[in-house]
Amino acid sequence: MKTAFLTPILALALAASSTASAAGWKFKSEADLAAAVMPSFVNIYNRHVAKKAEAQPNGDAATAVEDDVGSGVVVSPDGLIVTNRHVIQDAYALFVTLSDGRRLPAKLVLAGTNYDLALIKVDPGPTPLQPARLGDNDKMRVGDRVVAIGNPLGFAGSVSSGIISAFHRQIGLSAYDDLIQTDATINKGNSGGPLFNMDGEVIGINQAIFTQNQGGSIGIGFSIPIDDVKHAEESLGKYGKVRVGWLGVSIQPVSEPMAESLGLGVNSGYGAIVGATKPDSPAARAGLRLGDIVRTFNGDKLRDAVALNRKVAHAAGQTVKLGVWREGKMIEVPVSIVDYPGNIWITKMADPPKSDNPGDFGAELADRPGLDGVEVTNVVKDSIAWYAGERAGDIIRKVRLTDVHNIADLTREVEKLKASGAAGGVIFVDGPNGPRWLDIDLLQ
Repeated sequence: MKTAFLTPILALALAASSTASAAGWKFKSEADLAAAVMPSFVNIYNRHVAKKAEAQPNGDAATAVEDDVGSGVVVSPDGLIVTNRHVIQDAYALFVTLSDGRRLPAKLVLAGTNYDLALIKVDPGPTPLQPARLGDNDKMRVGDRVVAIGNPLGFAGSVSSGIISAFHRQIGLSAYDDLIQTDATINKGNSGGPLFNMDGEVIGINQAIFTQNQGGSIGIGFSIPIDDVKHAEESLGKYGKVRVGWLGVSIQPVSEPMAESLGLGVNSGYGAIVGATKPDSPAARAGLRLGDIVRTFNGDKLRDAVALNRKVAHAAGQTVKLGVWREGKMIEVPVSIVDYPGNIWITKMADPPKSDNPGDFGAELADRPGLDGVEVTNVVKDSIAWYAGERAGDIIRKVRLTDVHNIADLTREVEKLKASGAAGGVIFVDGPNGPRWLDIDLLQ
């Protein structure tokens, strides 16, 4: 998948576990684990319209496309797949490849606008997919061995291993960052792929790398905790949608100097201090004030502001008790958490570019008077035709198994394919570049 570098050196790469010693894990080797879980992994291919458009010789702008790669993990036998939002961003067509070699079109179920997770769906047909088992982040420790599977740089189904380096990392990707850090090698294309513990359970969705000079992995990768995926799955099952809670408050973490200055004492830098409340929000209705320090959530100590954001996000529709430090003492403030206002989910893929005639695919075509076939006289780089493998000099002979004698024949056969609802069409070409079959995306 494309990698967006964050200043200066952040890149989007992009059941229960045992806490026993390594001897207690189900899999003793990475090879055994990879063999067992590989059927749950998928490679994801995102086709989207590029921002550039190169002019064709006839003066029209050719549709320029890009194919990016990412990764995902199956979470239900009927084809539900978890990945990152940035893996499917701007796609008008999505495809996944399975470990058994099948290539299936995928549809978007939903993707977060303020959180880097997405759900996509494939139809596996009569053969159910093998869903991954989801682990428990709370039962993992720093130093535990982990295995990442991904599609780095298009090298499908690549396996790397390492350990958990740290928990609770915040790297500025969202207000909910609580990432797992790992030294398992993660590169561009690993985004959305699973991070497994040695019981073969997914404990993270790989999201980002920390790198230098826009390079590759230097052993600092980050994964979204699997508890976030479990919450989404449970919410979908219970409500038919993913509910995200909202408090309506601006907060920041409480540093050690801040805690001492506000009378909390030394070594008391935890929780979240209120900077503002939004009008008519749960926070305002509950009476939270400027300067309140939220220290606990239903009795659980809050590490920082992100911890409060995450607790609230998972508590939509619930009345919770906040432990608040105010004017030198702790008080309990009940708050009714509501659903996040507005639309925070993307449920529709991008519109495909127009494909009204064969020229819209990026190839300039010409009849061959007195000869059969359609000559490709020019192909715009990065167009649909270019990605399919068409090159100048090719002679288009067939669409599927139907002979093509001229452009009128070609146009008619393409229209038949589009009317059938087919996602693509096979054509046969020969000429100076050699005979071969090509798969053309019909953009539907």
